[in-house]
Amino acid sequence: MLIPDLKEAVVLAGAGGLHRYINRVNVMEVPDVIDWVRPGEFLITSGFPFRDQPDLISDMIPQLNQKGVSALGIKTKRFIDEIPARALELADQLDFPIFELPSSTSFSDVVRDIMERVLVQEARELSQLQSRFQKLSKQLLHGDGIEDFLRSLDGMLHNPIVLLDDMDHLFCSPQAEELGFHSQSPVWIQLRDEAGLGICFITLGERRIRAYVSAVNDKQMNQCLLILLEWNQELTMVDQLTIDRVGVLVGLEMINANARREVELKYVDQFLQDWISGRIVAGEDLKLRAEACGCPLPDQAMTAAVVGWLEMKPEVKQLQQAVKRIRTRPDLQHVKMTIMEGELAVTIADNGDRPLTDTLQRLLTELSAVCAKDTFVFCIGDKVSRPDLVHFSYESAKKIYHIREICDFREPFIDYRKLGVFRLLYHLPELEEIRDYRDQYLIPLLDYDNKHNVSLLQTLTQYFKNSRNVKKTSAALFTHYNTVTYRIERACELLNLNSDDGDDMLELQLALKLHEMRPYDKQRAPQNRR
Repeated sequence: MLIPDLKEAVVLAGAGGLHRYINRVNVMEVPDVIDWVRPGEFLITSGFPFRDQPDLISDMIPQLNQKGVSALGIKTKRFIDEIPARALELADQLDFPIFELPSSTSFSDVVRDIMERVLVQEARELSQLQSRFQKLSKQLLHGDGIEDFLRSLDGMLHNPIVLLDDMDHLFCSPQAEELGFHSQSPVWIQLRDEAGLGICFITLGERRIRAYVSAVNDKQMNQCLLILLEWNQELTMVDQLTIDRVGVLVGLEMINANARREVELKYVDQFLQDWISGRIVAGEDLKLRAEACGCPLPDQAMTAAVVGWLEMKPEVKQLQQAVKRIRTRPDLQHVKMTIMEGELAVTIADNGDRPLTDTLQRLLTELSAVCAKDTFVFCIGDKVSRPDLVHFSYESAKKIYHIREICDFREPFIDYRKLGVFRLLYHLPELEEIRDYRDQYLIPLLDYDNKHNVSLLQTLTQYFKNSRNVKKTSAALFTHYNTVTYRIERACELLNLNSDDGDDMLELQLALKLHEMRPYDKQRAPQNRR
């Protein structure tokens, strides 16, 4: 022992916990002290509370350890002869140090000596913390940026640091970069979802380590996280406090960076909207504006798409969050996204390394992180050969978007091929002859369903959706096979159609498709129509 008043003290148990940090001393002279102890305390006692029941020490050891008490010192030979073996056994199991104090020990001297050392150590740590904070503050004031900031922090703490921003984009210190932590983004994103702030454990490669996580308040939807990894050396309390204190500086820098990015993105959005809508006519103008905005367009074939919503469309803030997320993804740099006419519009340049379907699937995954999964689809326009023709692809994507809304298509990726006959029916004008054609098939079926409380129309719709397979139709409707067969026969009888005649079935299916696009409205139908 370096403390003179404890030089004759003996470690009876828990030697594995001698590294525990002591930040205060407390004297215990009553047995019910558990509610009053604090983490980091060195608890000392004359043994008086246990004079009649020494076994109470055994019961107290796990409770003190759970409360975070650093160690226990007990005088013997006066009130108790020895510390029970059970208490020492528990202390060894928990690495909870128990000291036997000589009877001559003066508690006031022990408290004074230990607290002097604690205060000196805390003053030293406070000075170190202040020095670090001032150095990093000056660095950010000089406008060196977040990368240089992390480099300095890396050198101070001698451990890797990772910053996860509100868009799940990673900034790595030099050590973290060398170790390849930038490629393990799922680990950090999972840390945001599952771990609380403070000390936690994470697995990187084959190594499980401690990490200290601190939230950075940058006023964004998601918190930024500053993560210090215990990779080269043990994390100290000063290291943890440093991360907490500099989080304020990081937050201010991220706010400034976001403000600059917002201004830049406004110019980018204006360019993308002008380009996709076809307002930039000359190819040379398109090239110059693209380069000026920092998003040059490759001279490759392109495809435009519009995001359609199956449920209620998200608020504008969520759409903006989605755009920001896509733009920060390094593997989606061939994708341009913006908000046009209140909807998300996307352009995808041909990428030899990645087919269009792979890019669309990646976009689906990224958008699902911002918007609810399975609540949106991509309406995909025709491919065009050059960037200056992309407005044609966008116009076709908008048509598909409108047809999808009318027909309620719910597949995640919809192009003209998926629309089938609807792409033709969509262009039919609102003529009396077309409504008459639809109604001559629909009205008898609807009247029969209302009168007899059956589902001929629903059965026929499912029948054609299942390629006229009665077995699949009955399964889709949870209805007996014979019932489905009867309904189909009854419907054909009502309409004077032959179910084996291909032309008859085509006419009926067209009428049903027209009904899907432009449902029959009994209130708007002329009263004399039958």
